[in-house]
Amino acid sequence: MRQSYKNHLMKRKDLTAVSFKLLEDKKINHIYFRFKEKILPFIGKEKFAIAVSGGSDSLALSALAKLYSLENDNDLVALIIDHKLRKESANEAKQTYKNLAQNKIKAKILTYQGEKFSSNIQKKARDLRYDLFEKYCTKNKIKFLILAHHQDDLIENFYIRLIRGSGIKGLTSLQNIFEYNKHFYLLRPLLNFNKEELLIVTKKSYSSWIEDPSNNNDKFLRVRIRKMQSKLQKEGFDPKRIIKTIENLNTAKDSLDFYIIKSEKKYLNFYKEGYATLKSSLFNNEAQEVIFRVVIKAIHFVSGEYYPPRSDSLKKLIKNLSSKSFKSSTLGGCLIEKNKNIISIFREDRNIAVETLNKNKQRKNWDDRFLVYKNLNIQQKFVVKKLGNNGIEYLKKNKFNDHGTKIPTHAKITLPSFWNNKGELLFVPFLNFKNRKYNIKNDSFAASYLRFI
Repeated sequence: MRQSYKNHLMKRKDLTAVSFKLLEDKKINHIYFRFKEKILPFIGKEKFAIAVSGGSDSLALSALAKLYSLENDNDLVALIIDHKLRKESANEAKQTYKNLAQNKIKAKILTYQGEKFSSNIQKKARDLRYDLFEKYCTKNKIKFLILAHHQDDLIENFYIRLIRGSGIKGLTSLQNIFEYNKHFYLLRPLLNFNKEELLIVTKKSYSSWIEDPSNNNDKFLRVRIRKMQSKLQKEGFDPKRIIKTIENLNTAKDSLDFYIIKSEKKYLNFYKEGYATLKSSLFNNEAQEVIFRVVIKAIHFVSGEYYPPRSDSLKKLIKNLSSKSFKSSTLGGCLIEKNKNIISIFREDRNIAVETLNKNKQRKNWDDRFLVYKNLNIQQKFVVKKLGNNGIEYLKKNKFNDHGTKIPTHAKITLPSFWNNKGELLFVPFLNFKNRKYNIKNDSFAASYLRFI
């Protein structure tokens, strides 16, 4: 590290002995500057979070992130997930917290409170991690979360997607930066670092780390691929060639994205009430991959899901949408309907979140689609749930006329609505309904679609 940076860091009161040792190591200096070059254009001096599992890779990330925060005066928090999938998870989270505390890294344990799941464990665990990360960061106005994915993960992901028959997007799915929503970004600055490099940082920074037993469990595809790689290298599939292939695919993806963006502007419309429409002429005028990606974009916008449906299901839907006899279908949490030349995509009327607002001036991420607000300085309990058929009936009984809104019925049913603990409908954003029994001001409650914020 340059002497000026070193002197700057040494003046900081929270500079640890471990950090100083890192600065003296030439290999780690080189690793740090490569890391810094990746995140500086995005983060600058903003506060940011890192995801720390307690394994050697994420602890290396924590050490590098700590150095960056010292140099640039950033507020840094390490987020640890206690997913409760294994009986050891709580103790592992506490041990990771202690490890970070020894290096004076602020940390927060996020605990999963939902039901346990026994199938498709790794995907569901990944989904809940991102959900917990996003909710914490949104609440604390943190725009960037840094993940510890590295070159070995990039190669493993490539093999997994290749086995599943993924297209260009799937084969290049691990990107340096990913827009989760307009206020939350995932950064992966370690994709050009291999595990051995990161282990150098970890060993200099920590005396111990956690080994996840699932990393040696052959029932997981990722583990089997990891063990198979040594054999593949003997056949010429060495890491450098795989990385070169991924780089070439990324170039092709960038070219494809150019035409996809043009097609989205031409055929796809998004609405602040949380639904989308698609012109059916898309299926006659564009290439198959462009069609595929535009349909994914529409479903992703409406569903609020982080991951799109499986490609086989999407291809079947696209084939059906091209048919003149197609009327409606469901996929990925969405209801898809066709009326003449317009295809409408709505949130499916099931498994929609119910949230409680019981604090002063509270806001929450509702159904991973809307950011809902309670702007009242009272701690009375309110419930946010879908308007539903009960809400529609409530509006009819109260002789509320919403014909001027032009919102399709399927979209209305899935809109957020605010209810009191007596079961009375108080307020419906987008329909401009306010219960006349109560003194509800225009800004008492509000909702904004996350992808429009």
